[in-house]
Amino acid sequence: MRRNASGKWWFWGLLAAWAAINAFQAALTELDPDEAYYRMYSLAPAWGYFDHPPAAALLIRAGILLLPGELGVRLFFVLLQPLSFYFIWLLAGQPGKKWEALTLIGLLAAIPLLQAYGFVATPDGPLLFFTALFLWLYRQYTQKGGWKYTVLLGACMAALLYSKYHGVLLIFFVLLSNLSLLRKPSFYLASALGFLLFLPHLLWQYDHGFPSFLYHLQGRDDLYKLKYTATYLLNQMVIFSPFLFPMLAWVLWKRRAQGVMGRAYRFLLFGFWGFFFYTSFKGHVEPQWTAVLSFPIVLALFEESRRNPGFARWLRIFSLATILLLLLARLELAFNWTGVKSNFHRRQWVYELKEKAKGYPVLFHNTYRDVSKYSFYAGEKAYAFSDIEYRPNQFDIWDWEKELHNKTVLLAAQNSWKCERCEKVEFTRKSFKLQLLDSLQVHEKVKCFLPDSFPATWKVAQKVVLPLKFYNPYPFDIAFQKGTLPISAKGVFLRKGAPQSYPFLTLRGGALALPEGDTIAFEAQLSVPDTLAGAYDFGIGLSWDGLPPDVKSELVEVEVEERNEGMKE
Repeated sequence: MRRNASGKWWFWGLLAAWAAINAFQAALTELDPDEAYYRMYSLAPAWGYFDHPPAAALLIRAGILLLPGELGVRLFFVLLQPLSFYFIWLLAGQPGKKWEALTLIGLLAAIPLLQAYGFVATPDGPLLFFTALFLWLYRQYTQKGGWKYTVLLGACMAALLYSKYHGVLLIFFVLLSNLSLLRKPSFYLASALGFLLFLPHLLWQYDHGFPSFLYHLQGRDDLYKLKYTATYLLNQMVIFSPFLFPMLAWVLWKRRAQGVMGRAYRFLLFGFWGFFFYTSFKGHVEPQWTAVLSFPIVLALFEESRRNPGFARWLRIFSLATILLLLLARLELAFNWTGVKSNFHRRQWVYELKEKAKGYPVLFHNTYRDVSKYSFYAGEKAYAFSDIEYRPNQFDIWDWEKELHNKTVLLAAQNSWKCERCEKVEFTRKSFKLQLLDSLQVHEKVKCFLPDSFPATWKVAQKVVLPLKFYNPYPFDIAFQKGTLPISAKGVFLRKGAPQSYPFLTLRGGALALPEGDTIAFEAQLSVPDTLAGAYDFGIGLSWDGLPPDVKSELVEVEVEERNEGMKE
């Protein structure tokens, strides 16, 4: 009995040490910009956000209410991982022998992704926890059944989806591994409960026009490049340890899946890898999108180690080598002894920009990462806007820009801004084009309505006249010509989502102003650029002078015919 109990104490002792290391790491390591972005989520609690469901924001909110600084942001992510490992210990059969316990904890510590998600604050933290919990509940449900596990399984399904949308793949591939679940009424009950619990997020998506779903399903399509697939395959070997990955490949090749859980693990591995291999033909695949495979991999390797003592010995050797390398990397993250800079070591520019701002609010152009990091380390609320050349994000949903209307604001724009009176400033590992703007006229949520009858074919250099209506939803008037950077109306030509041209529009029809809460009609004249030819999506945009516009109207299809040789200028 003493021998069997020793493994349990080894496991829990090492797990406690692991949690302590993660806590120190969380407190000593600078926030990554994405972590700072999710921290911005937590400042405005909601049932959903542009990029992700709300679990990460909720955990960060709870942490910063208890502790300040980086540790507050990461506190509950640090606490969740030991709980995740507990359920993996249960799934592994609660190994009681010393060397079995050391093998299991060594495997968990040797997965690079699990090292990272032991202290960083991202949606993958709760996703991994609820993955471990879901797999354990699934085993209990299939072995014991009963109302308790039915209800808990349904609640866990919802929790997976509230963590990250990848949770739906986890549920789908587990179901695919055991289609007999479709003959169980209790499974439908669990699924219905999960749907009801997830309904508030779906309603949030509906109220906001399904921004997350549209972006993830449509907004990530790029022209195929071989490097997307090659990088994806290489990343999978790296994030699951290049030492351990060949051993996993050997296990998958030599051993057949055994039992309900063995089939579930295989379906998860091959399902996730196959799905994201397919998506690599549509664009870049982030390495962490397969993070949930960490646990099936650990469990598959651990099971083989129990059968094969020689395999177990090499597994412990390779795990130890990986852990030592990862600990060196983590020490570098915390203390930056080598001086190599990463996203965890570049906040100095924040203090330099804050000094330059002289107390004025800072408005960032085309970045959700810099504004988030500035807000955290400067200790001030910061603002952001995006134009047609940048991806949409949560700042496009918030209406924080209302606070800047008619105010003096420091614009921190990207270096692509073609400005006349701005100043390009080089900070520590960061540069912006800066300009102090007086009487800023906010227009981000303005809507434009196109005429019902729209010409489908245009000619190059043609003067197109369009009746337009602009709606101002704000509780203040917007004057187009007021302030340091006046507002300009522009046509927007896109092809396959990529901007091609945005010529100026001449607006006629009275004063160039939008009264609060009102809709104003204008006649707009557009000269079709001679650089265009073929089919385009066309819309109407607004921008501050010198900056690209954002689209305020729906997009319509137009065909631009090339200029005839005899056409006069």
